[in-house]
Amino acid sequence: MNLLKELLRRNVIRMAGLYLVGAWLLVQVADTLLPIFGAPDWVMKALVGLLAIGFLAALVFSWLFELTPDGLKRDGDVRASESIAPQTARRMNVLMLVSLVAVVAVVAVDRLWPRAAHAPTATLATPAPVAAATAITSTPTPTPDTVPAAARGIAVLPFDNLSPDPDNAFFAGGIHEEVLTRLSRINDLRVISRTSMENIAREDLPLPEIGRRLGVSHVLEGSVRRAGNQVRITVQLIEAVSDRHLWAENYDRPLADVFAIQSEIALAIAGQLEIALNPALQGALKQRYTNNPQAYDLYLRAMAERRVQGGPESSRARIAMLEPAIELDLNFLQARVALVEAYGRMVWFSADPDGSFDAKARALLADIVRRWPDTTESAMAQAQFDYTVQRDYAAALAQFQAVAAERPNDALVVGFVGYSLKRLDRFAEQLIAVRRAVLLDPESQAEQGQLVLALIYNGLAEEAIALAEQNLRRWPELPLSHSQVAVTNIQLRGKRAPLLALSTLDLAGAPRGLLELAAAARFSEGDIDGAVAAFASTGATLSGGDMIHWRLAKQAELLRLAGRDAQARPLAQRAFEPAEQLMQNEQAVPLAFKAVVFAEAAWVAALANQPEAARAWAIKALAAPEPALEFQRQRAETLSRMQRWLGNPDAAWKTLKPVAGHPISMPNSQMRGLKPYYDALYGGSAGYRAYMAALEAR
Repeated sequence: MNLLKELLRRNVIRMAGLYLVGAWLLVQVADTLLPIFGAPDWVMKALVGLLAIGFLAALVFSWLFELTPDGLKRDGDVRASESIAPQTARRMNVLMLVSLVAVVAVVAVDRLWPRAAHAPTATLATPAPVAAATAITSTPTPTPDTVPAAARGIAVLPFDNLSPDPDNAFFAGGIHEEVLTRLSRINDLRVISRTSMENIAREDLPLPEIGRRLGVSHVLEGSVRRAGNQVRITVQLIEAVSDRHLWAENYDRPLADVFAIQSEIALAIAGQLEIALNPALQGALKQRYTNNPQAYDLYLRAMAERRVQGGPESSRARIAMLEPAIELDLNFLQARVALVEAYGRMVWFSADPDGSFDAKARALLADIVRRWPDTTESAMAQAQFDYTVQRDYAAALAQFQAVAAERPNDALVVGFVGYSLKRLDRFAEQLIAVRRAVLLDPESQAEQGQLVLALIYNGLAEEAIALAEQNLRRWPELPLSHSQVAVTNIQLRGKRAPLLALSTLDLAGAPRGLLELAAAARFSEGDIDGAVAAFASTGATLSGGDMIHWRLAKQAELLRLAGRDAQARPLAQRAFEPAEQLMQNEQAVPLAFKAVVFAEAAWVAALANQPEAARAWAIKALAAPEPALEFQRQRAETLSRMQRWLGNPDAAWKTLKPVAGHPISMPNSQMRGLKPYYDALYGGSAGYRAYMAALEAR
């Protein structure tokens, strides 16, 4: 009892109460502010530890010392007549009361204030269209081991084809894709794309593992059986974490009711997951494409072909199916949109020498916009036309973003948002869009590859290289996996060893830029024959169709750089022959390609010692309508090479300098890593030598 009285007299108990309340409030403030500043977890742990130690110190201090008008004194040295402990006690009581009121207020706000729903990660919560960001997030890329399993989302496994005719596999695939398309319109539900689902289905994983790996809460299984004009679709919804069946249904209907079945499945899933749908979204989910089963059959076959993405041949095959589908149903809007894209791809691949596909795309788009204005389908058709035919990426971006607002979980649309941003050199925004696309299509090597490129363009070297190496481990059989490791290392670290290793791969069908890098690496090592061999297979420039033999010109250039003019001369002359033919038929060059094709003609003419022709083509290249950014850079680099072979090294560097250092065309690390090659091209310019010296000094 005497001890308790002494504790009260010395205000030890009051000090303990004040300290605990104050420490609790401090921890609440720290818990709110530390995550905002990105503080690591140990900071909070250290704070709590220090407060615990401080509590004991405060108790000892209050027992040993007393506050007096003359300052702190040891309690034993203060006479009873001088003690102001009672007054201090009253002040501490007031402070205690105020502190307790503050505690009650904080608790009340925490319990009663309405909270916004949070997605498991910040990226998942990003609404479509994908918004711009003021800074590049350093959030690590999701991998099979790190994707959160609690996200409200759905993985729709490929539907089994139970039809007697194996040829109906395309129909089961089409039903699967259309169910995904309808589900992707539900903003509150993350829907994994078809590509990822097909890839992961091959691994035959247990459903809980699929949910964990893809970061979704539910899995939908299904099967399709088609016989004559009847179709039976069976589906079952399963809770991934528990493998518990929540809902199942069999649909036995005439083939003409297939759209109603798809709608009912999407609506049933929304109901099971307790997702509220507004009337407009309900109407979109119930949309009927066509009343003609034969037209729909052709459309599904065309969409199956689309997934092949085999260049102009694939586009021709789609056109051959979509044109009769539209003839069967003039109001088949989805088929019309798909046909605009197929026509546009023919222009994109430079497979439209007479401009007929360009004209067809324009006419079909005009009809869609006139008959179905202000629809998502109309916006999608316009976006594809702007991207593939006009190469107006700013206009395409606006349209793709409008479509993404209606289809927030469509990986294809979100991917095109990223492609458009890349071609506009808006790399920080591109990275955000690509991260979103990867979350929707995590098992897609193509999307993972796009993410590697986005990381490169944003200078995130460690993450880019780590992801490229991870992709190589996941897909070692794909040449693209090897090439991305090589490109990432040369562009971010200046290391050309992985590029040299590409000599073991078949480069015949490799992209233009990869061939150039592989050849430059060989040249920089002194292996001239190896560099020339990178362009050994016959082929034409990717930008000009059959008009200029780009590979032959590249071989000639490498030989000339090595001083082997006698070997270079016949190759350069053979490459120049199509350029001479082009002079007679330059109107055949698509408008979007004129600047770069004319620049290539000038470069080839200079290689072939035809200075007058080179200058004439250079004038045409500069007078052509302003091309897209990617072609502006390609024109500048090509004209700089023309100047090099005309004997104007300073003019060559002046033309190239705006491109030097660009993260796509000529990153600085790449220039350092391939310095012997660039020295051979531009070493005669004092400006180039000064630029490289500055790079080496960094």
